[in-house]
Amino acid sequence: MGKCFVCIGLLLVTVAIHPVIAQEECLIKGFITDENQAPVAGASIVNLSARKGVLSNQSGNFELKVPAHKEIIIEISFLGYKKITKTLTLLPGQVVEINQQLEPDRELLDEVIIESKFEKAGSLERINLKSIDNIPMPSGGIESVLITLGASIRNEMSSQYSVRGGNYDENLIYVNDIEIYRPLLIRSGQQEGLSFINSSLVSSIQFSAGGFEAQYGDKMSSVLDIKYKKPDRYGGSVMASLLGASIHLEGASKNQRFTHISGLRYKTNQYMLSSLEAKGDYKPKYLDFQTFLTYYMTKKIEVSLLGNISRNQFTVIPTEKETSFGTYQQVLTLKIFYEGQEVDLFNTYLGAATINYQPSKNLNLKLIGSTFNTNESVCYDIMGQYWINQLDNTIGSETAGDSILNIGVGTNLQHARNNLDAYVYNISHKGSFYYGNHNLKWGIAWQRERIFDDIREWEMIDSAGYSIPNSDKIIQMYRFTSGKNRLLSNRFSAYLQNVFNGKATFGEWFLSAGMRLQYWDANGQLLASPRILITLNPFWDRQISFHAAAGLYYQPPFYRELIDPEGNLYKNLHAQESIHYLLGSDYQFRAWDRPFKFTMEVYYKYLAHLIPYKTEDVSIQYLPQYHARGYAVGVEFKINGEFVKEAESWATLSIMETKEDVYNDYYVKTDGTVIYPGYYSRPTNQLVNFGLFFQDYFPNNPDYKVHLTLFYGSRLPFGSPDYERPSENYLMKSYKRIDIGLSKSLISRKKRPGSRIYTVLKDAWINVEIFNLFNFKNQASYQWIRTVSNQEGLPNTFAIPNNLTGILFNIRLSARF
Repeated sequence: MGKCFVCIGLLLVTVAIHPVIAQEECLIKGFITDENQAPVAGASIVNLSARKGVLSNQSGNFELKVPAHKEIIIEISFLGYKKITKTLTLLPGQVVEINQQLEPDRELLDEVIIESKFEKAGSLERINLKSIDNIPMPSGGIESVLITLGASIRNEMSSQYSVRGGNYDENLIYVNDIEIYRPLLIRSGQQEGLSFINSSLVSSIQFSAGGFEAQYGDKMSSVLDIKYKKPDRYGGSVMASLLGASIHLEGASKNQRFTHISGLRYKTNQYMLSSLEAKGDYKPKYLDFQTFLTYYMTKKIEVSLLGNISRNQFTVIPTEKETSFGTYQQVLTLKIFYEGQEVDLFNTYLGAATINYQPSKNLNLKLIGSTFNTNESVCYDIMGQYWINQLDNTIGSETAGDSILNIGVGTNLQHARNNLDAYVYNISHKGSFYYGNHNLKWGIAWQRERIFDDIREWEMIDSAGYSIPNSDKIIQMYRFTSGKNRLLSNRFSAYLQNVFNGKATFGEWFLSAGMRLQYWDANGQLLASPRILITLNPFWDRQISFHAAAGLYYQPPFYRELIDPEGNLYKNLHAQESIHYLLGSDYQFRAWDRPFKFTMEVYYKYLAHLIPYKTEDVSIQYLPQYHARGYAVGVEFKINGEFVKEAESWATLSIMETKEDVYNDYYVKTDGTVIYPGYYSRPTNQLVNFGLFFQDYFPNNPDYKVHLTLFYGSRLPFGSPDYERPSENYLMKSYKRIDIGLSKSLISRKKRPGSRIYTVLKDAWINVEIFNLFNFKNQASYQWIRTVSNQEGLPNTFAIPNNLTGILFNIRLSARF
């Protein structure tokens, strides 16, 4: 293990200190403002001649180095404003100042026309899209970025993530103001397939890990806010790799009134699954189509449509599995031979229509209607015959590595016929109004849910001729779940939020205060969630800002939280509750004459009315028969910038603790002593998380690039499947993973080949990737094997790790046109 980190250190040092060849340069700097003379943060200043650019900082300032003695075209742009172009030819060492006031684009109506001024007041962090396609991770997509921004992902085949002690179900995801839902029956990363978010269609990403505003609601942990593109010209992209393929097309009418963007994706994990210890005939097929259309009926009225069809099919005929476990003193091996198969199908559909009316530049009104449907089926009949043997680990022994003792033998038979249909209908209105130094936002929504769930699954264990649990009269199942549940309900929600901007002698400040109301007729609970955020930009240092947030966050149950392990439905369950306290700062600075940003946040979350749960892989089994209180406390450090010139990298370190206490929880020891265990670790209690994304390029040849991701997550707790003693937790191994990619531009920056195809393509790349570079054996879950009782009458129970994928190679070709 030490050698691994030495290798990583040498690699990072080598790429960080490579020589930079000096060239004749000049500097363009300036200040970007809107029509109200307010600074514009995030404006794009691009040298179109070299396809290089920068973004303006929070104060609206920017600096861009360009070559001398060449005619260059500078484009200044920001969403909702007209593009500005300037043609320049500069001398070596010359400094040119461009102070540009942007003009709103009246033809392209968008709520962000004035919003940039108030964006600083929110808790959401804008994520740079430039490097997303180069991140070498098997899951790919937008969620891959979050792993280096504080989120925790424990399965590289899954796009699900946890944030600051929460679970996968506690994260809000919006695409163009539409809340996105996931399939409900998925149990493992093997089944999951594609994330909803198609990165080829994305124009902006914002993420908050806590303390978010009242306009985002009804989840306890985080918000991922995605906006899809409104293209102004024809274009597209194609991609093909060993893991799948994708294509997207976009365009606009000549008068820019109609825009379209669509994407088709295909993914298969068959190649990845071949590295698992459980061998078999895996046939995963994932297909997804999305489209986003906009049409300006008038200069003030825009209609948009968002559609998605997704079909995920997972079929496996397992054959065998062999894995070693135990300790150095006692090495054990498990051998399983399988019969049977599993066939799973997850079909999801989403349709949404939005009418956006902007009667003036200060007022924006939206009416949104959406329908979501998921049709899911999980069916399997799998029998596994297993042997557990002890191996000879005596050094120098002639039988070293051979089996010397059989500890257990048995048969495990699993059966499931689970079918679920869910429909979610939503109608909402959202509005915003800008007046003076205020930005007022409001919204109201009605949601109708129809869920039909048929559950029937059981498991039988036969060990050495005795079924477990053992009975002299009947054959009993080890586990049996059955239910025919129907849930028809309505939800109502509303919010009001005001952002106020002001100045004092010490600096400029932004205050965001809001209230969110929600009601669910299934449990009759009316909830009020006040939230407040404040941001301060002191005059004594324009490069630093401070922010604080506090708020009450409720998460009413959706459906999975209401089902216990036996399939019973708890309709009257109240909402889980989280109170957020957050304090942080952002510091923008320059090092090696390059831009950097350092962020620190300290947070505490008080948790009440929790529904305890246990996890297996990406499956969450809630236990609504129990109730708990808890907390999460931690600190996060983030840094991003150009550690290598013109190649942005970032890193995040998170230290966190989260625990819970089940109400009235106790157990009785054999001597009659009553024990109250108090607080114990939640399933997401991970002390340390570290994520890194690092980029570099070859000296003198930037067409060759290296991309590296590194993630470390300390040990997670897990418990036995029966949950009789939740305080008795065990610990998984720490999660360690390094992925590396080498990319080569097929269209040289210096000279394009003469072939006609190169005049059509904007760029084309080939990527060679190595996943899990050091072949770490990470664990997705544990398989519990029970054998017949021993001489003392106690059953032998073994927790056997289900390891994730090993080292894999991937080749990816991509092009934009």
